[in-house]
Amino acid sequence: MSWLELLQSVPWLYNAFVVVLGAMAGSFASAAIYRVPQEGLSIISPVRSFCPQCKHSLSWHDNIPLLGYMILGGKCRHCKAPFSLGYLANEIICATLFYLVAHSWIADPVRGGSAAAFLLALIAICGLWIAAVIDWKHFILPDGITVGGIAFGFVAAALAPQFHFWPQLSSSLSVSGLLGLELSTISGGALISAFLGSSISFILLLGIGRGFSYLLGQEALGFGDVKYIAAVGAFLGIEGSIWTLAIGVFAGALLGVLNVLRFWFVISMRRKQRGSQLTYAHSSPYVGWRIGRVIPFGPPLILGTTLTMLFPLHVHHFFLVTWPTLLAYG
Repeated sequence: MSWLELLQSVPWLYNAFVVVLGAMAGSFASAAIYRVPQEGLSIISPVRSFCPQCKHSLSWHDNIPLLGYMILGGKCRHCKAPFSLGYLANEIICATLFYLVAHSWIADPVRGGSAAAFLLALIAICGLWIAAVIDWKHFILPDGITVGGIAFGFVAAALAPQFHFWPQLSSSLSVSGLLGLELSTISGGALISAFLGSSISFILLLGIGRGFSYLLGQEALGFGDVKYIAAVGAFLGIEGSIWTLAIGVFAGALLGVLNVLRFWFVISMRRKQRGSQLTYAHSSPYVGWRIGRVIPFGPPLILGTTLTMLFPLHVHHFFLVTWPTLLAYG
């Protein structure tokens, strides 16, 4: 019995462990989200967390996940400057994401999961959240996530090959194996899949981006998105990157429409209050479209990666069975 199965044998302890670990990861995510985009700061330097306003280092008890923020009342103990609610939100969201991973196939040996896959998925989900927030705020996907993600994908392929062979999962990797092969052979196959997935995904999205940039006469896709999809290919294989891209396109289109409507509404309300009478070029619909249509592609892609990682067979079935059936009847 592995340490994971031993922990799962006491459900309340398992759930508490996962939630606390997730909250701690959320605290780390908050620091990374603040530091990575800024010059002169890194995840490891300075070592201790500090107040963004007065730069005073926070004590250990001020950094207790979930409780620290509430004990301080959301304010710095020294300068009384308010902390962003995002710090607490990151801890709650990461705790929730860790809980979802803990109750997915990844942590279930009967469905092909393993302790190694579980730990790798927790690292991945934390990194995905950090990347999503940074890209949403700053329109950048850090190389630490994208290029580092490619290396991470190869490590994951060696340690948890089921991330690449999930469509063929039977009862258990340890009992029947995948495709009737020994573990060493499976790991080798997963590494080949990681290489092909990363390479093909990179070339495919780079070509799509260059094509749309040429047609639109402007940059249509950031290079960070291309490197990110290569990392997904290394982690989940070519099929995983395809489903990530498909979900990302749908989610991105929906997010773009909602963002345009949001800007349209805000601009309309402000101009109504001012009583402005403007030409179409300065009208609310036009300005809302010009501003609101520009959104980062990273968060929609990351949503696709998360869904594909947590629910691979459901995503696989939706795109290959459910969606074609709906189109046929449509």
